[in-house]
Amino acid sequence: SSGINAEYGQQRIHASQVCRFLSTIPTPTEQSIKEKLVQSLKVESINVQDISGGCGAMFQIYVQAEDFNGLRPLQQHKLIKTILKDDVANMHGLTLKTEPTNR
Repeated sequence: SSGINAEYGQQRIHASQVCRFLSTIPTPTEQSIKEKLVQSLKVESINVQDISGGCGAMFQIYVQAEDFNGLRPLQQHKLIKTILKDDVANMHGLTLKTEPTNR
């Protein structure tokens, strides 16, 4: 087998497995963004993902919240950007997907 491998006890671990595992652990910035949104909104479901490879320049954010009920998507996105205004100022890219809870 090619690639970088490491011996861990009796189990052989391929580097791609380690990267896949590490990608499931939120970065401090992902966690901070998630906490701000959860504290500010009545969140039912949320996913914050750094899609820049870990440097914190681009994020993909999904939020389903009761606060979005009755709001158009543009209004929902504006609400998110207002909550994250300091974070957004430092981002090079942001992809938002939002949904109300009363679809």
